[in-house]
Amino acid sequence: MMNNMKRINLIVVALGAVGLLAVSTGVSGCSNKVPAESLAKRAHFNYWAGNWSTAQEQYAQLVDRVPDNWKYQFHLGSSALNNNDLDIARSSLSIAETLEPQNDEIASELAETMYRQDDRDALFTFLVDRAESTQNSEDWLMLARYSLDLDDPDMARLAVQEALVLDVSDSAEPYIVSAQLSERVGDIDAALKSLKIAWTLEPDNEKVGTMIRNLGEVPGPTMLGSIEMGG
Repeated sequence: MMNNMKRINLIVVALGAVGLLAVSTGVSGCSNKVPAESLAKRAHFNYWAGNWSTAQEQYAQLVDRVPDNWKYQFHLGSSALNNNDLDIARSSLSIAETLEPQNDEIASELAETMYRQDDRDALFTFLVDRAESTQNSEDWLMLARYSLDLDDPDMARLAVQEALVLDVSDSAEPYIVSAQLSERVGDIDAALKSLKIAWTLEPDNEKVGTMIRNLGEVPGPTMLGSIEMGG
């Protein structure tokens, strides 16, 4: 009798385990059947909320379904970058950049990924090729900034010169980067000259004002004297 009871108990336990497995499998199957539109809404919410791990997981599912969607690839790469998952970030952002080569945000995050991977050769190749291809001032400035960070003043100088020639926005930014370069190599007079031009373009720019004060002058019309526009 006791043996029969034990046998019955074992059968009940086994059936219970099978039932749990069936439920688990069913739930997993259901998650795979979530409509792409619903999954995309969840992923977008988590991305903008800064829930990077969840966003990365959800965008990875979307990319599996629609690998040629550049927005999914970009958001997967961006989420991975914020998670410091640099290999995934590099792969997805590279695909996104191939699909949408004119997108500045993709290019910026791809460059940042290469920088954080310490892949200097790939970073410079990417930035130079992009700047020469687009002939856009912002792309040359991005090259200049990374060149400064990586202690390559010659490349930074070339990139700043190209940015100044191509700039049509009357932005202070090319002159700010030019001033940073001049200060880096110890040419304070040239740095101040660039900053004074930057101030005439954007007198309310706090960064420009701070840089001028750090070099010993007070922002304002009296500091200008005679300066030549154009770098």
